[in-house]
Amino acid sequence: AWVLAGRAYPSGDLTEDWKKVLFNQFHDLAAGSGIGVIYKDAQKDYDWVRMSTSEISAGALQIVAERTDTSRRVKNPQGQALIVFNPVGWTRSGTVVAHLAGFPGGFTVDDPSNGSHFISFRLRRTGEFNYQLGKYDEETYLIPVRDVPALGYKTLRITPGCDEAACHSINDTVILSDDDLKPNNHSLWLDNDRIHLKVDDSTGCITSIVLKQSGTESIAPGACGNQLQFFKDTPKQYDAWNIDPGTLDAEPAVVEKADSVGAVQGPDYVKTIKITRHWQSSKFVQTIRLQGDIVDIENDIDWHEKHVLLKAAFPLSVKSDFATYEIPYGEIERPTTRNNSWEKAQFEVPAMRWADLSGAGPDGKVHGLSILNQDKYGYDDAGNVLRITLLRSPTWPDAQADQGHHHFHYALYPHAGTWKDALTVRHGWEYDYPLQAVVTTAHAGSLPAEHSFASVEPDNVVLTAVKKAEDANGLIFRVYEWAGKDNTVAEFHVPPGATGATVTNLMEQPEGDPLKIEGDVVKVPIQHNEILTIRVDYAKAGSSQ
Repeated sequence: AWVLAGRAYPSGDLTEDWKKVLFNQFHDLAAGSGIGVIYKDAQKDYDWVRMSTSEISAGALQIVAERTDTSRRVKNPQGQALIVFNPVGWTRSGTVVAHLAGFPGGFTVDDPSNGSHFISFRLRRTGEFNYQLGKYDEETYLIPVRDVPALGYKTLRITPGCDEAACHSINDTVILSDDDLKPNNHSLWLDNDRIHLKVDDSTGCITSIVLKQSGTESIAPGACGNQLQFFKDTPKQYDAWNIDPGTLDAEPAVVEKADSVGAVQGPDYVKTIKITRHWQSSKFVQTIRLQGDIVDIENDIDWHEKHVLLKAAFPLSVKSDFATYEIPYGEIERPTTRNNSWEKAQFEVPAMRWADLSGAGPDGKVHGLSILNQDKYGYDDAGNVLRITLLRSPTWPDAQADQGHHHFHYALYPHAGTWKDALTVRHGWEYDYPLQAVVTTAHAGSLPAEHSFASVEPDNVVLTAVKKAEDANGLIFRVYEWAGKDNTVAEFHVPPGATGATVTNLMEQPEGDPLKIEGDVVKVPIQHNEILTIRVDYAKAGSSQ
């Protein structure tokens, strides 16, 4: 919006928002090891930042939507269009959550660019009930979309009405009949064109995840995947800070039988399995759904334990001496063995968007499984088991730490080959940065119905940031090489109108000679695991606030 529409760039507002975020990432506060009252203050700051940045983002997307020519994608002048934005630097497919009102009979979505036709599915009501109209003001819908351009958008057509029998709220839980409990009467199953998943209807365990293309099985034979495991967690000192050695060596408590395991009937991409459990004073509700090539696990937990650590465990069918974890601008391996004191000391691993265990399966084929997360950063591995840490419950310095309701997601990405072959890095970014949607009308505009503002190639280079330069009229693009390959040429496709480009350091200070811009493309060599930043200048961009 700043480069193409001349909108003033909100530098001042964003700087103040960053100050609030970074102030509240002081290590004790961010780690959950502060006294209770500081989290009330932190929540006020984060609420302000969420409001401020959401307003900035929505305003920028709206400006782009207003300038997009949607007239050819909508059947009539009274029709509506859905513009789906992709915030990552490569083309992607997936599902987008859209907030719409005024469709009591549902709607269908069409993508004229490839002839795709999708049914809308209501996720939940989110607005206030309007008693005058007799309905909720706004509802939330889940919509699949294909091939959204990198750092760009595509326009979909909305048609009111949904005659398909499957167009209903996916929150209406339906327990499947015996005929639907295939391939046997002890498993519920989810299925799409990529994954076949089974859940035991008694325990709630994921007992099978099969990749259809390769036929590989991710879960170890007879094992319980996504098993909730409870460990006694009593550090000798610094209760909220430490997980002591030996904590994970003890046999954990588990829930042998779920309270209920049910399925929500619907087409493949939204059919879900809902599992309810309880343990001691806490209740656990997990909803499992397939979204393309990942298994999303939504968690609603009412947590009332003391000195208990909770993990979700995944015994896998592969063997490897090492598991791999994402760290800032790179990855690190940790041993799956405990043969000496050095290996024993690496029992809990902090990581960012993903952890992965890949290796040879029983058939000799190399495959693996990545756990993707949005806000849970503790993992461990031992043998063929990969686990993610979900909750703790220290009592000092805050006696009520983490008590109450928790809502979060994590996902499973089963794949052929290694995590590098499977582009796990990209999947982690996509899981953290979902597609976004803006509803608009049929209108003419200077921008095409489908467009990419910028992108970066090849696959082993990931775009991690785009922002206005602090001290110049230019855009900063930051990338890194994640696959360990030398002599890669990073190819930046940038918005038109650039007057110059240069490599900078992390402080955005220019380094080296100016870069060539040919056909809105800037090419720069990048070495293995290198962090690279470039600045692309624009003479006619908008001002800064």
